[in-house]
Amino acid sequence: MAVNPPRLPPPLPVPGFRIGVGSCGVKAPELAGTRPDVALIHALVDCHAAGVFTQNRLRAACVSLGEATLQQNGDCIRGIVANSGNANAATGSNEEGWARAMIAAAAGAIGVRSEQMLSASTGVIGEPFPIDRVEQGIGEAAACKAGWQDAAEAIRTTDTFAKWTSRRVGPYTITGIAKGSGMIHPNMATMLAFIATDAPLAQKQLQPMLRAAVERSFNAISVDGDTSTNDTVYLLASGLGLGLPPMGKTRTFEHALHEVCRELAQMIVRDGEGVSKFVTIHVTGARNESEARHVGRTIATSPLVKTAFAGSDANWGRIVAAAGNAGIDFDPRRISLRCDDVVMLERGELHPDYRDADGMAVFARDEFSITLDLGMGQAQSTVWTGDLTHDYITINAEYRT
Repeated sequence: MAVNPPRLPPPLPVPGFRIGVGSCGVKAPELAGTRPDVALIHALVDCHAAGVFTQNRLRAACVSLGEATLQQNGDCIRGIVANSGNANAATGSNEEGWARAMIAAAAGAIGVRSEQMLSASTGVIGEPFPIDRVEQGIGEAAACKAGWQDAAEAIRTTDTFAKWTSRRVGPYTITGIAKGSGMIHPNMATMLAFIATDAPLAQKQLQPMLRAAVERSFNAISVDGDTSTNDTVYLLASGLGLGLPPMGKTRTFEHALHEVCRELAQMIVRDGEGVSKFVTIHVTGARNESEARHVGRTIATSPLVKTAFAGSDANWGRIVAAAGNAGIDFDPRRISLRCDDVVMLERGELHPDYRDADGMAVFARDEFSITLDLGMGQAQSTVWTGDLTHDYITINAEYRT
């Protein structure tokens, strides 16, 4: 049940990258051949690479290995291999060995060194990893000529639609794919995102760009308040645009990268498990952006707020109560609140023109925004979230069956 799923134009191919997919029944053998569940992004040249990873203390082996690979070989990455259906997380002493075997199989399939490969897994946590089937899927993917859209399909789990987007930055291309629907929360979530470009940028440029883009996109969304074990965002630059006009200042590229990440992040919220509403939360008038973001996240993850969204109940008291629970010092007499164009609260007082029916009408919409002004400063932040419905419980109660 996605909220207004976007009609996406085909993703743009990126010079220097070849895509393959396989269908090997990662989750169950009988699913082999029914849908792709292994994706292989093959970089035809050494790429500069950056990554941002989950903050969950229980990290899957693919996350730890990927972070180490970037630190040691971030200027000569040759590919990413990813599977859906099994997270290979919390699987005990075999976990790292399975992750390394997956990397080795992908490296061998495309003829590069294992230390040049990155990997990612998503799906059920705590289930033995079917490495034999995954290796079979990798072989199939290496022999397959596919596109970014196919790779986006292959990494889906409970997603109801595949997610991708592209941008042109002068002569350069940026294309990104993502998956995510549940276990979505700041500091990333059960989400994967892979972004590629042909822009000539070094790792020392890419890493701070990606971190800044993630902070205002993937780290500004929440579906259910849970941070996963496997979330990963990778950005690879082939540099094949070197023969084109020089990159010059990177500000335009950074802006486009932010747009790609933000668009993918918003698709994840729209496709949140059981989500029927897409809600934008603006927190303004804060002392600094960090405090604004923290208040926005606290509102976005409040079960009472999210169930009010689900019930189209303009219970604004829950919103300001959640803001008060954020642990940020503010004066309640200065706060103002509006929902779309309906002003509910102004400088701590109920607005004289507010009528509950007006608020209910806004909350009944598929998409709306909430703006909370803390009245303390000039800083602001935006967070995107959805509602919490009965369907979310059904989906996750039956996740393994």
